Amino acid sequence: MTMAAHDSSARWRTFLTEAKDDDIVMLLSKQSPPYVEVPFHELQGFDPEFADDVLEHPRQILDRGTQTLIEICRERGEQIDAVLRVGELPRDSRRSLRDIGTADIERLRSVEAIVTKMSDLKPRLHMAVFTCEACGNTIEINQKNERELIEPLRCPPDSGCGGSKNSKENPTRFNLVVNISRMVNNQWIEIQELPENVPSGAQPTRGSVLVEGDQVNRHLPGERIVANLMPVVRSEVRRNKKTPMFDIIYHLISSEHENTPFNEINISEEERDEIIEISQREDLMRLMQQSIAPSIFATGVMHYVKRSLALQLFGGVRRVNPDRTCLRGDIHILLMGDPGVAKSQLLDYMSKLSPRGKLASGGGVSGAGLTAAAVRDAFGDGRFALEAGILPLSDRGLAAIDEFDKISEDDRRTMHPAMEQQQIHVAKGGITATLPARCAILAAANPKDGRFSKRGQNQSVMHSYNETGLPPPLASRFDIIWMIRDEIRVEDDERIARHML
Repeated sequence: MTMAAHDSSARWRTFLTEAKDDDIVMLLSKQSPPYVEVPFHELQGFDPEFADDVLEHPRQILDRGTQTLIEICRERGEQIDAVLRVGELPRDSRRSLRDIGTADIERLRSVEAIVTKMSDLKPRLHMAVFTCEACGNTIEINQKNERELIEPLRCPPDSGCGGSKNSKENPTRFNLVVNISRMVNNQWIEIQELPENVPSGAQPTRGSVLVEGDQVNRHLPGERIVANLMPVVRSEVRRNKKTPMFDIIYHLISSEHENTPFNEINISEEERDEIIEISQREDLMRLMQQSIAPSIFATGVMHYVKRSLALQLFGGVRRVNPDRTCLRGDIHILLMGDPGVAKSQLLDYMSKLSPRGKLASGGGVSGAGLTAAAVRDAFGDGRFALEAGILPLSDRGLAAIDEFDKISEDDRRTMHPAMEQQQIHVAKGGITATLPARCAILAAANPKDGRFSKRGQNQSVMHSYNETGLPPPLASRFDIIWMIRDEIRVEDDERIARHML
């Protein structure tokens, strides 16, 4: 460890009093939450060497920073259990979740991720106070982790009787005094690397993150965040024995929400100029229409289907009324059609084209898989965790659901509020939450009897809709319902064959 880590208390005091005095005043007036967050670039501008040491030795240096902040508050007449955090880490400290390894252990790193699970809240002992039964002496012990309670081995002879549990000459016992011990709120969340960053054919990497203090209940499943965290290792236990293999878990230091639509897309100046040039073309709508699944040859109604899918990607404008009710701007589209009319291909293409697209099949998804599920012991500590489904994970993107008619009636009913209000209200396993589901829905359905009846060709779309077995109330949630028939036309079949060849 460098010299900067050893004299970090003095450096923190200088930085906080010179650069963060206004934040401390707000903290003392109790007009802000009990923490001071330091953007990394401010610390780097103040002392570059010290800032680098914060990245390399976050546990020791941030602990000393928190102690210094508490001392400054005490010197100014307030006893505040405040916390010092560092956020907005530099780009060179950013890692992919799948690339974090031994070189990153106990260092400060940032990760772009999506929250997939959230446990309920529990208090954890931070500073435990014990009393000696023999002499009444009080002993404070810092509890380093959430896995075990560290108890006194003996009563200090300089302030107490010197007794211990295992002593025959001077035996004693130690009792935990909960009401004067210091506790901190504790919660687990699971994060997953962003879908657009997952290599082709690979499964997304996940990680368990311990969240404490006022940061609990700030992260909902489906939210995208930049997590500034410290990876630590925990020994794997098999048959009640520790092994030389270790799991990596993460301690959250701070986080920034990243819910600006598509801010993960970076374009060059050349691409920007090309986009502006294309936007001025008179045939822009036709060009976008032809760019949707170009391998699928469009005949008849398929031209208009592709146009509607292009418009779905852009969406409308979300409006918030004065009474705080919302009018969604996302477009929901239902594709009904005979087998073999490329419905599944369109859904697959659209889910890949949308940066936040998700694809699910109605035959293998439940209501919990669409909305959210309460999972017990997801983090190995016995409590329930809330796991997001397809719709929350597609927030500000597109959810494509194939075989929509195969979803059970009860499971489809869970989608009604998600499609209209774009929120999912969850009350499961003792967890109550409201998850955002601001996504466009593209669904495909087949007729119950295999093909749509010919007698319905001259009837309304709702006549064909009834042949899918979907309930009428669900139809009102879709803005566009397409009927795609596999009609026998020699000229169209010849054009499709030429396109394939």
